[in-house]
Amino acid sequence: MTKGHVRADASSRNRLEQGSNAADRLLANKERILSLWEERLRKTVAAADREPSLILINTLPAVLDQLAEALSPEHPRRTATEGSTVGQEHGGERVRLTHFRLEDLITEYKTLRQVLAEVLEEKSALSADERNTLNTSLDQMIMEACTGYALVQSTFRDQFFATVAHDLRNPLSAALASAALIARDPHADGVASWASRIVDNISRADGMVRDLLDAMRVQAGARLVLEITPCDLVDVVRQSIERLHTGADERIVLVAPGPVRGHVAPEALGRAVENLTSNALKYGERARPITVTVEETHGRGIVTVHNYGPVIPPEKRETLFRAFQRLSDAETSGKSGWGLGLAQVRAVAEAHGGSIGVDSLPDRGTTFTIDIPLDARPYQANRA
Repeated sequence: MTKGHVRADASSRNRLEQGSNAADRLLANKERILSLWEERLRKTVAAADREPSLILINTLPAVLDQLAEALSPEHPRRTATEGSTVGQEHGGERVRLTHFRLEDLITEYKTLRQVLAEVLEEKSALSADERNTLNTSLDQMIMEACTGYALVQSTFRDQFFATVAHDLRNPLSAALASAALIARDPHADGVASWASRIVDNISRADGMVRDLLDAMRVQAGARLVLEITPCDLVDVVRQSIERLHTGADERIVLVAPGPVRGHVAPEALGRAVENLTSNALKYGERARPITVTVEETHGRGIVTVHNYGPVIPPEKRETLFRAFQRLSDAETSGKSGWGLGLAQVRAVAEAHGGSIGVDSLPDRGTTFTIDIPLDARPYQANRA
């Protein structure tokens, strides 16, 4: 095998499987290694079982290619990580795109080590040099992946707390300013209006804190505890729209053929609808309406929020509802956010025994759908 040709093609697969070189055997069995690794990882790491294959496999094909280069006697790469940042990138992606913990990241490399040893030694034992290259490469890969994981996590934490502090100061500062006006002249004509602003802004800050606590609770694996009461879902949605006070309320069109009565958690559901509608106002086309629909079908309550605007890429839809993650367009738009709103919506829908879905297509816009049973009491009674 020459320096520039360490990858296997289909015609030489049989020859490579019998090859005396570990690099040949690795490349010939690359797809099998990936499949075995994924299968075992899904069984051993709970966070992995929820991920689609593309996100789970991530940079692993590149890792195997570089490992084959390191195992090749004629290639200058001495270890799989030499001259490459693939390890750090992999660790960083685990923070950005998954719910992997640091120990999960280490487990996936331990699993890879086991699979590689089994496959590469099926027909021929590894030489001492090959085994040393394999183990040294994987040890370095683990260290670099953990470094990448820690760096991204630290950056996210710093950015998140800075954003939380900034965003909470806005409503609290507004409330403080109104309170100062009342303190200065408690008998002025504007006292009632100032008091109303205080209530609104404190409510905004309280909602932010509750979203944060809900997200942290769900991240810890707990289902939300809901206060289920009989109510009309149409009234719940209408009130959530009215609470926005955006000045753009005329853009929001509520469509409801009639009352939709059920046993749900009105406060939690209202906040979920408010989060979806707020996002539609932020990211939807300003000149086109936002349509919120409430209807009943087969004993289920369906709430949809539709807006026209940028399409959500398919590869981003899986991570859309995860806490502390935002689309790249949202990050670069300059619009504030914690990446908690859609995570809260999913948590509320699932706590009701329902689901949240998104449909986003060119020329048709984006529709988020909350689909929940109209009687959520059994799902709360049997929550894990």
